[in-house]
Amino acid sequence: MSSPTLSTQRIESLDLIRGIAVCGLVAINSIEFGFGTMLLIYPLDMTEPDRTLWAVVMGLGAGKFATLFSALFAAGMLLFCERAEASGRSAASVYFPRLGWLLLFGILHAYLVWHGDILVTYALTGFVLFWCRNWSAKIFLIVGCALMAMTVLPLALGAAISHFVDFSEYREDWSKLLESFQAEEETEMEALRGSWAEQMKTRALYAFFTHLFGIPFYLFWFAAMMMCFGMSLMKSGFFRGEWSTGRLRKTTLILLATGLPLTLGGYGLFALAEPSLPLLLWAYTALSTGLPLVAFGYAGLGVMWSQRGKPGFLRRGFIAVGRMAFTNYISQSLILGLIYYGHGLGLNRQLEFREAMMIVPAVWIIQMLVSSWWLGRFQYGPLEWLWRRLTYGTIAMRKRKTPPRLPSTK
Repeated sequence: MSSPTLSTQRIESLDLIRGIAVCGLVAINSIEFGFGTMLLIYPLDMTEPDRTLWAVVMGLGAGKFATLFSALFAAGMLLFCERAEASGRSAASVYFPRLGWLLLFGILHAYLVWHGDILVTYALTGFVLFWCRNWSAKIFLIVGCALMAMTVLPLALGAAISHFVDFSEYREDWSKLLESFQAEEETEMEALRGSWAEQMKTRALYAFFTHLFGIPFYLFWFAAMMMCFGMSLMKSGFFRGEWSTGRLRKTTLILLATGLPLTLGGYGLFALAEPSLPLLLWAYTALSTGLPLVAFGYAGLGVMWSQRGKPGFLRRGFIAVGRMAFTNYISQSLILGLIYYGHGLGLNRQLEFREAMMIVPAVWIIQMLVSSWWLGRFQYGPLEWLWRRLTYGTIAMRKRKTPPRLPSTK
């Protein structure tokens, strides 16, 4: 088995943004764990204060942190392959086993812990995009925009056509369909309040259909789009901090100024207006357009933050979480499972939305403290170590002799 090729030198901005993304995922994943998938689509049966909070949380977070996670996975692929080839090794000889083990981890996560796993999608998409890694930043940007258009344009076209169709005669059918979805989801949530073994039937069914239909028809294309954007930004020097300060600030401002009104406005419509097909289509057109803009605006803020002198507690905490992103991603599922599922407290559908959101910062603090403590003693997080051990076969869990290196100051 080949020995490791990665340098111990890390790009601090990548770790920081990755840590922010992992923490951000807690808020959105908590919604699915605690309330079900329907609440990720529309705020049904919620009080007015909770609907407003829902619109803010979704507008700022839904899809943005998953986008960052996808983009950083692709950036990490380029960095990994670059360092492997610089050492004289074939990138495929070490990266394909790495993806293979990630695929296995993802399958175990999906069937044993949470059916909303994203690792299987990343592994499968990574196998495809690996062969495109030598494309230029411009080509990756063009492909990413083309994939984005495949989502946005049909939504916009459907929204425009919907204004010429009278849906009043279908209102009763729409209500019945919605009620059937709600009843099915309540059955799912009830099953997840059972023991771990009793949850398996529901979890395995949803994981199976996600892998069979969700990945080939949607998740693969979403991940490929965001990974193409991530590879474009990595090749352009964005994640490495190579952009000028003026260019970085201007780009970040434009991204956030155009993206936030679209995402906050889209979810705001959901919170304030009665559901209708035209509303849903126009809102999701805006959300799909604004999502990557906001996500990469956040990335720009992360790069700028990484360049600001000596880090304080918060920045060090996000960096530690980012260095243990794999471990923290899986541990989030375990923590949320213990809170909301039957093998733990069984609190799904038992809390108000605002109460559930109060749990999120507690998870952040726990993961920051534990990650910082662990990395003060060991070089890798536990799952990061296992992943490398399985890939290379020779990695020891070395204790640190000195404190972990902080980001350099200027």
